[in-house]
Amino acid sequence: MICIPVTSRTYQEALSAIKRSCRVADVIELRMDLIGKGNLAGLINAVRRYSDSVKIIVTCRRKEEAAPAGSHQQTGNAVKSTKEKRTLLKEAIALGADFIDLELAEGSRPIRELQSLCAKKGGKTKLIISYHNLKETPSLSALKKIFHRCVRYSPAVVKVVTTANHPDDNLTTLSLVAYARKQSQPVISLCMGDRGRISRIIAPLMGSFLSFATLGKEGRSAPGQLTVREMRLFQKLILGVHHRQSESSPKNYVLLGNPVKQSLSPLMHNTALDKMGLDEKYSAVCVQDIGRAIDGLRAMNIRGASVTIPFKVAVMEHLDDIDEDALNIGAVNTIINHNGRLKGYNTDYLGLMLTLKKAMTVKNKTFVVLGAGGTARAAVYGIIREGGLPIVVNRTFKKGKTLAEEFDCDFYPLSAIDRIKADGLINTTSVGMYPLKDKSPVNAAVLTGFKYVMDVIYNPVRTKLLADAEKQGCTILSGADMFVHQGAEQLKLWTAQEPPRALMKKVILKRLAET
Repeated sequence: MICIPVTSRTYQEALSAIKRSCRVADVIELRMDLIGKGNLAGLINAVRRYSDSVKIIVTCRRKEEAAPAGSHQQTGNAVKSTKEKRTLLKEAIALGADFIDLELAEGSRPIRELQSLCAKKGGKTKLIISYHNLKETPSLSALKKIFHRCVRYSPAVVKVVTTANHPDDNLTTLSLVAYARKQSQPVISLCMGDRGRISRIIAPLMGSFLSFATLGKEGRSAPGQLTVREMRLFQKLILGVHHRQSESSPKNYVLLGNPVKQSLSPLMHNTALDKMGLDEKYSAVCVQDIGRAIDGLRAMNIRGASVTIPFKVAVMEHLDDIDEDALNIGAVNTIINHNGRLKGYNTDYLGLMLTLKKAMTVKNKTFVVLGAGGTARAAVYGIIREGGLPIVVNRTFKKGKTLAEEFDCDFYPLSAIDRIKADGLINTTSVGMYPLKDKSPVNAAVLTGFKYVMDVIYNPVRTKLLADAEKQGCTILSGADMFVHQGAEQLKLWTAQEPPRALMKKVILKRLAET
């Protein structure tokens, strides 16, 4: 349902807004803290006169929880004091409003008093208990506690509205919608602010009791509200996909990382999904808190996810199950959602080994692995699994030494790389990645000691490291091949189908050539 807040400065303007709102709204909220000289009886009668189906919420928001929204602020003639507010809400009950909204912060006594009055009047008016955070979005566990504090009063609807400072805050409030549904408690849960707009669109599709929209941008009662036209358009577009999909069989995928703006994963995966004839989509989400993002993954019923820098290790503690290879590697780059149970996998090592094995036999060969992060762990594991001998080289002594000891292989600091003799060198660091294309993790003179040089970086395709290595006579292997293979292996896990690897590589190379 879409609720239009009436926030007009004068009574006459409010009557005009009600007339226009009744044509398109499912619910109208009378914001008596904003409407100047508001005659509540007249306003309710106006709604009933124009529509017998539109529901009415009467709200008189506490100043501490009233979000600023343009010019629509509390006026000198609007209801302000606690006493005035309680009297007005009692009047709303007497007049038969469908809902009254009362903040949890008002305390037990007024909540119980108004609840009792609702019951005495036959229960026509229902109670919404609300919580608003104008500064931030607390953790999901904190919101659950707030939710249960509201639930103990047995309200018709619990309303929890926060402020989105980061994109993943949307996932937190959407997770609360899923949680409330499991408790069979109607809920309104969304984020305010421009960064919270996606929650306003998605929440109703996930079962939120309603979402707020305005007739025009000037009528906003909180930051981030969309117009009714925008909301209807988004719902039409999303529901077109939603109705073709089973709720128990999610069909969408996401990339979780930070940053993700430059990632070509969405282009590659969506091209492959389209070629495979699957009505499924893949999108990138920049997250700050991987735990909250994973909560959102469950709540939004997404089939799977890719995990990239810097969360490949940190994500593991938030999963239900981990594949043996990923567990041994100690890093996850792929997640499958099995009806709310999340299992982690690692396809980085598969992508890397498929790339290496196309150029050489790995068994009994020695490889220097530059770096000590998640991709380095995958490389070391894959080399050992194929019978090769890895040597960890890292700028930071402690981190590199720890990785080498974990896999029982040799370690050298980066300063000693010129003393190592090996068949191949694999760079798993980000040195040389776009936009710092003129950087290399090692001096060109060092590369004479290796026959094969591989860089896991795919943007640019030909990094400075690879260019230097080719000049030294080395056989070079681009990160584009590994990128395609690890992505293809992800698609195989998600869809149980073989993806079009040649097409995936073609579209990636084309895009990289354009940049």
